This record gives sequence, structure tokens and C-alpha cells, in this order.
Amino acid sequence: MKKRTVKKTVAAAIPLVLPAGQRLDKFLTTALNALGQNISRSVLQRLIEDRENPSITGIDPKHLKASYRPKSDLEISIQLPPEKTPELVPWTTDIPVLYEDAHLAVVHKPAGMTVHPGAGTGKDTLVHALLSRLDALSEHAERPGIVHRLDRETEGLMIIAKTKKAHAAMTLAFAERRINKTYAALVWGKVSLPPDIEGFIWRDPRSRKKMRFGLEAPVTNSRAREASLEILDESAGPQATALNIRLITGRTHQIRVTCAFFNAPIIGDTLYGNDAAKFKMYKVGRAKKQVVEKGGMLLIAQSIAFVHPFTKKKLKFAIPLPERFNAVQEALS
Repeated sequence: MKKRTVKKTVAAAIPLVLPAGQRLDKFLTTALNALGQNISRSVLQRLIEDRENPSITGIDPKHLKASYRPKSDLEISIQLPPEKTPELVPWTTDIPVLYEDAHLAVVHKPAGMTVHPGAGTGKDTLVHALLSRLDALSEHAERPGIVHRLDRETEGLMIIAKTKKAHAAMTLAFAERRINKTYAALVWGKVSLPPDIEGFIWRDPRSRKKMRFGLEAPVTNSRAREASLEILDESAGPQATALNIRLITGRTHQIRVTCAFFNAPIIGDTLYGNDAAKFKMYKVGRAKKQVVEKGGMLLIAQSIAFVHPFTKKKLKFAIPLPERFNAVQEALS
């Protein structure tokens, strides 16, 4: 597959109201983060101080500085720099393909691989690998072929769209919850989770990298989204419990944050868990500790089933548990 080059896209100016008495730089940081625009302090500083090519309008250029505070509410706008889309160069690496036809494919994403390019990623994402592995992908500037995602640390099965029609059909199937996905996880502790877990997920206000889960939606957060899953099977040991999970909604970090909510963080989850504390709690020795650390995050999208959007055949795919799961479970049994 040929290299894809993408033009830079310039975002429209964002209108804002700078409240009276608030510092310009602090206000912009908070407001842009709330809009999903993660702008570094250095970039924001340059935008404020660049008087030759002003990015902020509504403030007299003579007063334009980071510490500026208006005496009354002030309507302003900010023009963000153009997005720099990474050049999509095919990357030759081994990605198992369980199924492929003219419309779609089912692939096995390894643990530790980012799904698509973004801030801070290199040229070693799943998208780069698919460009060399498949003969076609549905069109998209940064995410060709990608219908749904897995976290970087999560291993497992993914459906890839090869055409525009397949992408639209599978996106609708996911939205209507016609895709059956099951996950395997190994969590800390001898635990028993509710068989049906329904609640809400929202962005953690203290950390933009994390999500929060609760059985009730917070009254102060209108962006909380419904989240539900089923625990199909549990196998509890003295130090760890193996879970088989059916994911009903596909929210960001859903399984990870839900398990952490029930004090059963996934082993190896550096964002929502604390393996070091668990090692002390369960008196895990050095040799077993090394086995656990080598295992990585123990969450895998193990099976996926759906009706083919065009042939109407029922398709189901599953992969065995990786040896790292078995090794950690044995070490902690």
C-alpha cells in the first residue's frame, strides 16, 4: 500500500468570554482543556505573545500578555495552530489476521501497540502496520480502517474496515450494540463482582488521562455517559481473580476503571492500579514479582462476534489466552 500524505488542517477561531479579573493564560488553559484541546504552556505562551501574527483577537495588542486581566467580561477568540497530521508510512511487522474479505478484516492487536497516530506517537501504530498488511483501508486522515479502538496496553481482536461502506455499516453496528465482545482479565484480590454492572463514566477532572466510574452520574458533570457490562464468569484465587467480561457499551477505559471502582484493579494497570502496593499486601516474593511485572496489563479482547453487513453471515472469532496470563495466574495461585 502506498504512503499516505495528509494536508494540514486549520481549525476555525474559537470564540470565548474572558471573565473579569481572570488571568488570560490560566483561563485559556482551562477553557481549551474543557474543549478537548490540549495545548502546552509553551505553545500557548507563543500564541499570546506573537504580535506579528496575532492568534487572539478582542484584546488590544498593547495589553496582550499572559498576565492580562480584563476589568469586565470580554469577548475574545483564539486561532489555534494547524494540526500536524503524521505522514502515514506503511510499517512491516507481524499482525495476525484472523479474517479478511473485500469489505473488512479481523486482526489481533498486540499489547503495547497504539491503535492510530496521535500526539506523541511514532510510526509504529496499528494503522502503520495495517497499511503494509492489508490491501485496502477505509479512508481517513489519521485513522484509516479504524472502526473501534483498544487501549495501547490492551491486547486483542479488532474489526478493520476496508471500504467506506463497510466503515459506515460497522460504525452503526457498534452504535446499535450489535457487536458481541468478550474480554478476559486478571484482577487483584479474591473478589466477587456483581454479574450486571450499570453506571456512568466521565473524565476525571483531576487528571485528563483518567476516567471515573460511578453507579450514579455526578450532578456537576453533564458529560457522564451510561456504561454497562456483564461478568460472565469468575474464578477466584487467594491473590487474584480471573474474569470473563461481556462489554455492552464501549466507553474509554471502561473495564479498567470499573474494576478499580470495585477495588479489583487489573494486574499490570499502571493508571488505575498499584501493583507495588499489592505486592506488599499479598507478600509476593521476588521471583513471583518478576513474573507479574513481565506479564504487563492483563486485559485482552478475547472474542468478537457479529453479522457480516453484506453477506449476512454470522461471524465469531476468538483467541486463546496468552501464556503471560497463565504464568501470572499460576504464580499468584
